[in-house]
Amino acid sequence: MIISKDDYIYVIYIYKSYYDLDIFNYDDISFLLKKVFIKLNRKYNLMGTFYIDIYVNDEFGIIMEINNIDNNLNYFDVKVKIHLDSLFLNEILYDKEYNDIYFYNNKYYTFFNKKIDGNIIYKDVLDIINKGIKVK
Repeated sequence: MIISKDDYIYVIYIYKSYYDLDIFNYDDISFLLKKVFIKLNRKYNLMGTFYIDIYVNDEFGIIMEINNIDNNLNYFDVKVKIHLDSLFLNEILYDKEYNDIYFYNNKYYTFFNKKIDGNIIYKDVLDIINKGIKVK
């Protein structure tokens, strides 16, 4: 589990090999969220209202974006949205060995590949695919 923080937004990367859960099972999702919040609460004092977007990809695993929209409350309020079968892209340097390369906003992207160690794009993927130029 990798956690990155930008102001009041926390992004958690959970690789498929790290968990064995059924995304359709309420108890599994509840267990995962409790585990994530316990880990976050050790480092940050979390309170308030949270919007959580969970992006699920069969090859990668889960990317969870937690947005603390109101941290002035003395209680937790959580709203969860699950995006099933999400597409993940890798930001890459152009290389002829990749298939399905897209060019968008002066960057190259390809579908998620475990061998690529680059930025993983999980939001606005359809914009990149639909508005970008398919190079290969």
